[in-house]
Amino acid sequence: MARPVSRLEPAPPAPAASMLLRIPGTDPREVDTFWIREVFRADRVPQFTLRAVLLGSAMGVVACAVNLYAGLKTGIIPGVAIMAGLITYVSHDAMRRLTRGMPLSPLETCCAQAVASAAGYATGSALVSSQGAYLLLTGHHPPGWTLLAWTFVLSALGVFFAVPLKRQFIDREQLPFATGTAAALTVRALHDTDTEGRPRLRSLGLGVLVSSLVTTGRDALQLMAYTVSFPGRQGGVPLERLGFGLDLSLMLMGSGALLGLRITASALLGGLLMYGGVAPRLVAAGILPPDAELSTFREWSMWPAAAVFISAALLRLVLQGPALFRALRSLASSRDASAPHPVDALQIPQRWWVGGVVVLVPATVALAKVGFGVPVLHATLSVALSFILALIAGRITGETDVTPADALGSVTQLTSNLLQPRDAAAGLVTAGITVNTACSAADLLSDLKTGHLLGAHPRWQFLAQLLGSAVGAAAVVPLFYLLVPSPSALGGEQFPAPGVTAAAKLAQVLSTGLGSLPPSLLVASGCAALLAVLLTGVEHLLPERARRWVPSPVGLGLGFLLPLSATISIWLGGLVAEGVRRTRPVAWERRFLPLATGFIAGEGLMGVALLLLG
Repeated sequence: MARPVSRLEPAPPAPAASMLLRIPGTDPREVDTFWIREVFRADRVPQFTLRAVLLGSAMGVVACAVNLYAGLKTGIIPGVAIMAGLITYVSHDAMRRLTRGMPLSPLETCCAQAVASAAGYATGSALVSSQGAYLLLTGHHPPGWTLLAWTFVLSALGVFFAVPLKRQFIDREQLPFATGTAAALTVRALHDTDTEGRPRLRSLGLGVLVSSLVTTGRDALQLMAYTVSFPGRQGGVPLERLGFGLDLSLMLMGSGALLGLRITASALLGGLLMYGGVAPRLVAAGILPPDAELSTFREWSMWPAAAVFISAALLRLVLQGPALFRALRSLASSRDASAPHPVDALQIPQRWWVGGVVVLVPATVALAKVGFGVPVLHATLSVALSFILALIAGRITGETDVTPADALGSVTQLTSNLLQPRDAAAGLVTAGITVNTACSAADLLSDLKTGHLLGAHPRWQFLAQLLGSAVGAAAVVPLFYLLVPSPSALGGEQFPAPGVTAAAKLAQVLSTGLGSLPPSLLVASGCAALLAVLLTGVEHLLPERARRWVPSPVGLGLGFLLPLSATISIWLGGLVAEGVRRTRPVAWERRFLPLATGFIAGEGLMGVALLLLG
């Protein structure tokens, strides 16, 4: 299935005077010289310390819980970079006041952030899509040791895949990576003055508190319904059955605030088009029964959604062909012809990278064979394809701040089903390889961007991310077994799991052939793909200022996929955020964005706690 995995982080606020968002220089050597002379700080302040690693590990466990819960609930993986920086800072500041210890340095906060982000980013995507779909298809989980080793190995491989991409996308091309830039600005603001950091911390704490109370009142005390349905009918179908309503979820509203108005308005447009226009016509034409429920409409609409995501991602790949070719060519050349630069001594040693890949690739292939029964050749091809897709995902993430995880995973599924027809489970396993490795590599580049802007040591950031992958695997796999003990836990009101359901359906269709789809679905998916191609092409041709008026294909697909009640809540969050940004830009950056982040974290943590408490 093609589900967008958005990190849901805000676009970078106005830059502080003390931070350069683009390193000046006319050629790579000049840029490197300026960076090591003016930006690099790891030789003067601590970075990779025990307390930073411990704080980051604790925050990583929190990130795993929030990401897993939110992914199963909404299909969207929230970001952890800014939240990790804020909570790391405030928790250590509180402990420091009690123990009279030394404050964290900005680079220690960056290190803790890298550990937490690796734990959250590199372990959540596959579990809430391909791995959950594997459970639905087979009816059982793989053994615990298999899933634990599988999650860690793939996450660690993503860390190694990010190494060569960092020099090209961050050091050379200086792609924006909005999440990483925003995180760097947040860390700098927290450490510059107390007056800069306190409003953010208070807003984050307020968001966590309010969201936790609302979640408790709704889910535990049942003082309110989860969804307030709208009265009326559309095309003879009750609006309630079409999903018209408002989800009382601060997580959804906070997600909308961080996604921005363009994507949320596009999602609302897609939801109204699908559930207000297409769905009643399907009932009127007799394609769907008159008593069809929302779940029936959503099972139908996920196919056009998948067509939107896949076609938009593939067209972006074609449009970025020249740039991707240059990136591949730069990665193919092992060394520059010029003399070594001092910056080269700070990068990951080539022997580390080669050694890690030599160990992790055979381990991945062996686990796929022993744990899931995937043939060695198919697993090997999937790993090789994952590096190419990591290159694609890294560029898309750097430019748009959206990682098309399952759209790329679908490419691997298609390849696997061509090689091994009628084996849906094998296709899901190979898709999991891509989702974890390629997309974690792209997401972790955002943290490397944060460290680059703050002047962190690249080698120490790499070690922090590798450690975070181990922490994340150890935390998220047992939690996944607890939250999803059986297939019956997925697809209901508690965990709609749109990514899981759609991935399972896609795997079934690919294993039986597209001919098994009804003609109406084929026509609708074709029209959706054509619309996505048109919007992506127009978006590519228009100048930057005009693009905001073009509906986002990612947003449209999200509107097709999610219940309309959830889409309306997400849109309201985006609308309020845009109003605050336009009228009070300072309050938007200092107070509103941390508040929205707190809404996501509060519901995620309280939701997990309530489920574990039974």
